[in-house]
Amino acid sequence: MAAYQPATAEGPAQNVPVPMLPEKAKEFSKEGLIAFAEYWYETLGYVYETGDSAPMMAVTEAGCKTCAFINEPVGELYKTGGWVVGGKMTVHEATSTFQELPDGTYQAVLMIQQTKVSAYSVDKSLTTEHPQHKARANIVVARYLDDQWRAQTAEALTED
Repeated sequence: MAAYQPATAEGPAQNVPVPMLPEKAKEFSKEGLIAFAEYWYETLGYVYETGDSAPMMAVTEAGCKTCAFINEPVGELYKTGGWVVGGKMTVHEATSTFQELPDGTYQAVLMIQQTKVSAYSVDKSLTTEHPQHKARANIVVARYLDDQWRAQTAEALTED
C-alpha cells in the first residue's frame, strides 16, 4: 500500500488510512463508551481529510443534525474537486458517568482540539479558513443497540 500523504495547498491527502473501530469500543461499559466516543472523533477527522463520511455514519444515527452540518459542506467541497488541509481531531481527555438517561442514551464528555482547517477549491484557491483553537469540551450522546454503540449527536459544549 502506498504511503499516507497529508493534504497540502497543492492537493488533497492521499492514501489516508480508514479508522478502525477498536474492540474496546464494542463493549457495553464506561470504557467502551469512551473508546467509542474517541473513535467517533477520529472518523470526523477522516471526513475532513477525505470527504468520505461512510465510517462516521456507519456508527451514527441518521438524524444527527450536527453530523449533517459537517458532512454536507465538506462532502460537497470534495465532490466539486476541492479538499481540506488540516481538520485532525485530538482527544486530550475523555470521561463519562456512564449513567443511562431517561431516553436510553449515555453521554461521554471529551476535551477535543482540531487542527487549523483550510479549504481549497479545484483551482487551488483558498476558499475558507478556520484557525486552530484551544481544546474545548465536546459531548457525544450515544445509545447501545444491537451490541454496538451509535452516536445520536456529537457537538461542542462551549462556543469558540
